Amino acid sequence: MKKKITVILKKHLVNLGSVGSIVKVSSGYAFNYLIPYDFAYLATAGRLKHYKMFSSIKQRKLDEIKGKFQAIAQKLNKIAKISVKKKVGNTNQIFGSISDKEIISKILYITGEKLDKKNLYIPNIKKIGIYNLDIILTNEMRICIKLQVFPAFM
Repeated sequence: MKKKITVILKKHLVNLGSVGSIVKVSSGYAFNYLIPYDFAYLATAGRLKHYKMFSSIKQRKLDEIKGKFQAIAQKLNKIAKISVKKKVGNTNQIFGSISDKEIISKILYITGEKLDKKNLYIPNIKKIGIYNLDIILTNEMRICIKLQVFPAFM
């Protein structure tokens, strides 16, 4: 039997690697531990071809999504600030709060791009003024826009 064999990991193992990584391990370790406990499967020629095909498809989709986020980021960088009018009391405190739906609708009106609620980070807004609004598209792409809250006079 060979000393080292190639396996494809099904689960994340600290000492070996993450899901889907191809590693060479000793044959005893593979046949006595990894394969019986369903941590990995043997890397045959067909499985390696299948793995490479799916990884290329996954990479293509990630590149496509990254391109979309680049276009959205360019549109969002053109925005200097977003203004919102709210009813205020005597101490310049606003009634209610600034909802993410309001901000998403303002961004949709300005850029034509619909963002998800999970992409926005809105600070706790209690008074009128200027606040920083963070839009997180991916881990690498973070955009900061000024949010100005005006008093709405009735």
